Formats: sequence, structure tokens, C-alpha cells
Amino acid sequence: MKFFQNRHVGFLAIVVSSFLIPFSSVSVFSQSETLEGVQYTPPQGWVKTLKQGAATFTDVNKNTNAFCILTVYASTPSTGTPNSDFANEWNSLVVKPFKAQANPKTESQTTPDGWQGMVGGSEIESDGVRSIAILSVFSGFGKTVSVLAIFNDQSYLAQMQAFVDGIKLDKTPARSDSPAPTSGADPFPDRPGYQPQKPLVGTLKETITMQDLVGTWGNGAASVQTYVDSSSGNYASTDTTFYSDRHTIKADGSFEYGFTGRANNHTVRETDSGTVTLSGSNIIFKFKSRSTYRYQLIAYMIEPNGAAIITLIHLGENEQGYDAARMRILCDHTKGYIQCAGGEDWSRQPNAK
Repeated sequence: MKFFQNRHVGFLAIVVSSFLIPFSSVSVFSQSETLEGVQYTPPQGWVKTLKQGAATFTDVNKNTNAFCILTVYASTPSTGTPNSDFANEWNSLVVKPFKAQANPKTESQTTPDGWQGMVGGSEIESDGVRSIAILSVFSGFGKTVSVLAIFNDQSYLAQMQAFVDGIKLDKTPARSDSPAPTSGADPFPDRPGYQPQKPLVGTLKETITMQDLVGTWGNGAASVQTYVDSSSGNYASTDTTFYSDRHTIKADGSFEYGFTGRANNHTVRETDSGTVTLSGSNIIFKFKSRSTYRYQLIAYMIEPNGAAIITLIHLGENEQGYDAARMRILCDHTKGYIQCAGGEDWSRQPNAK
């Protein structure tokens, strides 16, 4: 792979600097697409994956193991300055999932269309695979748009640059007049062009107290991947990964925490305890032996059988949290309860207090 064969200190700075001339004139050979006010041209032949508020394009060279992943994110409300927009997006898209450095070297520039562009990059590692993450964040007109490139080979630089150069942004000022998801009304009604919303299976509470948090809350996820031999098509192996979190909150404001995770044949179990406080829309867990965790409460729903679901966004140290406009873009109830891209859904069983 060219990147790791020729790696040197200045390479990352060169890559970052090369992304500072966005929206230039380029030849477009395929049909453009639009995602929440962001127009882009998909790379030809790359695998496309859509999720709420983002479109991802992936290319893998099976001969060299080189790869590149390009993700364009829908526009969201700006926090007020390009620096804070970049810091929030970098923390959410790179630091949290890949444990990257919190303050990468950045370059900035004003585009011909009046957007403030900021680009930063860092080496990252995931499952033992090293690569480079380059994040481009454009701020203006009350909005911010991000493009994340993750790659491990210099041969992708031209395609990455062409993708960023081909982006066109809607300069219509952002609106922030949507109702907050904790209101009693439906916060995310059906919209043309989006996956239809399912009726909420419970009732949203407008406000909560500490008493509403008492009980045992659980959340988790699982993944099973099966591999086949590329030449014979025969079964090769299966990777199984899952984790489960548990927070038991007591009436006196204390809590007990438990974690169980398993990747193939390796199991990890952790326990901790501490105190929890409710401050406005934030729920703050102060652990005895780890960092304090701060969450923004997006929604609290009571189901007819007495079960409860809370929708949370984990906030970094300096993150502002979601306002109503950002919730409108990143949250929905396509499964009957409130979900947000990058968020967590905790559930409490009936009579679990």
C-alpha cells in the first residue's frame, strides 16, 4: 500500500492542504444526487450505503488491500463558528469511533460561494488496520456540512479530491423552528422522500424528574459477519460481536453500571458505580473509576405496558448538543420510537423500578 510504504511526517499536512480548494470546476461523468441540501456526484463503481442523514461510498482493491471510504453528511445547524463546527464534527465522527487525537492540525479557507471551509486529518486505527481520516467541514448561512474520507493508499487522493470539489451546497438559511422531540406532539411527522414514520408506540413526556430515571436501563448491539473464500466461494469463517450496557439508577441518585462484550471467543466484563444528576436536558453520570459521561436527553417515552425508552446523545466535553433543527435532520421514529443517528436508545422493562 503506497501510503504506508512512503509515509513521512509531511504527508498528512500535504493531504490536508490539498483539500482547501473546494467547489472548483470539475468534469462530471455520472448523475449527481442530493442529500438534505448537499449535492454530490457519486464515485463511479463504488459501493453505496445510505443511512439516516448520510451517504457512504466504499471502494476496496482486493489485490493490494487498499481501500477508501467517503461519507457525505446532510447539512445540520451551525454552532455559530467554523472552529466550533469542526470541533463538534471531528469529535463525533472521528474521535469517538476511532479514538483519534482530539485536536488535529487544521487548515481553513473561504470558498468562492461564501462558505468557510476547515479541513483536518489524523492517523487512525480500527481492528488493527491503520489508515488516515480527513474531515472537511463547511460552515455558512447558519448551516454546516461534513465530508469524511478514510483511506490507506495515496492512489485514492485524486478521487477523494474530485468528490469534494464536486459538492454544491444550498445557501438557503437554516431554520430552527421545529418542535423539540420532548413535546407531546409528533416531533417527526412524515416528509416526502423520507422513510415513512411509524406511529409512536407510546407517549412522550414533556419533562422528567430524577424519579423517572429510577430503575434498570439496558442497551446493546450485535453483529454477525460470515466470510467466504473469494476463489472457491466456500465458507471460511464467522465473526460474532455483541455488547450490553446496564445502568441501575437508584432513588438516592446513585447508580451501578455493568458491561458485557464478546468478540468471537473473547469476553470482557466491567462494573462500576457512581452518582447521576439531571441538569436541564442533560443526564450526567459521574463514575468512580472512569471519566464522567454526559448525555443529552432527546426523548422519554412510556409504552402502554409501562416500559420506557429514553433516547440519548453522548456529548463530548465541549459539545453543545442537538437543537430542534438538528434533531429534525438526524432523528426519526421509523421503528415506532425516537432514534437519532449517532445516538443511543435505552429501555427499562415494566415494573423494573
